[in-house]
Amino acid sequence: MPGKPWTNNDVDILKDRLLDGLKRGDPEKATLSQISKILKRTYVAVRFHYDRLRLEDQDFNTSVLEILNARAQKKKEEADVETAEADYGREYINIVCSSRRITTVPMAIKHFQIDMNEWEVDRYKIKTSEGYRKDRQVEWEVTEGKVTKGKVNDTGKMLVVPMFHIQVTLKRKTQEIRARQALEDMLLDARKRAPKINGVKYGKLPNHLWYELDFPDIHFGKETLAEESGQDYNIEIARAIVLATLKRLLGFAQPHGIERIILPMGNDFFNVDNKENTTTHGTPQQEDTRWQKTFREGRRLAEDMIYLCSQVAPVEVIIVPGNHDEQRAFYLGEVLDARYFSSKHINVDNSAKKRKYLHFGKNLVGFTHGYWEKLSKLPSIMPVEEPEKWSKSIHREFHLGDKHHKKDLLHRTEDMDGVTIRILRSLSATDTWHFDKGYIGSPRSAEGFLWDKEDGIVAQFPAYLREK
Repeated sequence: MPGKPWTNNDVDILKDRLLDGLKRGDPEKATLSQISKILKRTYVAVRFHYDRLRLEDQDFNTSVLEILNARAQKKKEEADVETAEADYGREYINIVCSSRRITTVPMAIKHFQIDMNEWEVDRYKIKTSEGYRKDRQVEWEVTEGKVTKGKVNDTGKMLVVPMFHIQVTLKRKTQEIRARQALEDMLLDARKRAPKINGVKYGKLPNHLWYELDFPDIHFGKETLAEESGQDYNIEIARAIVLATLKRLLGFAQPHGIERIILPMGNDFFNVDNKENTTTHGTPQQEDTRWQKTFREGRRLAEDMIYLCSQVAPVEVIIVPGNHDEQRAFYLGEVLDARYFSSKHINVDNSAKKRKYLHFGKNLVGFTHGYWEKLSKLPSIMPVEEPEKWSKSIHREFHLGDKHHKKDLLHRTEDMDGVTIRILRSLSATDTWHFDKGYIGSPRSAEGFLWDKEDGIVAQFPAYLREK
């Protein structure tokens, strides 16, 4: 059965509505389907007649092609547009980027300058698509900082480039912020309430001697049993031997007239770093008591050590992070800094760096735990990190803990003065693991170094553990 014949009016409706639909951006198939309903014909019949018109009517086909090409060009240009938006809520931030430059989540976060101390990534999605840009190059001629001539080379072609589409949702670190704020409030309150510690009135001394007292690797909180490792050790024993040894060291040097005392702390002052009784890196340890008591009693021991030193001379307290107590050493330093905030004679250096330096006279002393760095690199690290102090010093040393035994290494390169590296002993007892491995026999001691501002170390005072 032959189909319904096409009239001129039917053809005009097909052409006009098809072109209007394409100009609006409607899909070709949807436009033909709508026309079929208007003409009361099947979609197949309308599609067939449309294809025949494009073959037979050159003007109509040209009009269709011009519209389709314009639409394609517009789509290419729109795809090349870079966008970056962020939606800020009270507890969330949503980022949406389409860009050739912003290709990763960190780059998107940096673009919006989001403080990652307060926010963390909850989820993200990255995909790519083809974008387009014009094949264009610009050349400028500049004379005395001013553009005098320019040239644009445009081939008229469009280049395909990858576009990155990034969606990131961040959530606020609510618990961490509250904890940090609580700590800051506590320290601020402690500084306000800190008693004025005037200490002793120190007389002027002609010798300009500084006295360094080293107690690395106390491992406060460690528990050992003589039955297992040959030595008993707990927080009471640790406190007793540290204070007794400190008094002896102070007694050795007091007749010389001390201008200032250097007291490095941290350096595995504590045995563990958390309530799980593990080190910073998660190694389980034998602990004497609960973590709250360990920290409280350790803080009291540190304050007693500083008090004894302050009765002789002003004190420079230097907090050195250890591999057992990296976090706890920082917390201890913050508490001590707040405690002595108003003191004129006690200064606490609790900066976050693992290597600290002290320069006085012609001396430059570096303090680090000795766990992270290669010992052979320390002499070259010092002048890079402290070039000014290096140039003003003659006597240069690094003092380390960590190894629990004594070793002095002198490093020299060509005719240049080098750096003496001293690995210092510990007062801590041998635990079961070290005993079983056979790491035994190193004398337990602390040590004092008497520094002259011009001549460097002029005396050393070892203080070995007295069992009684």
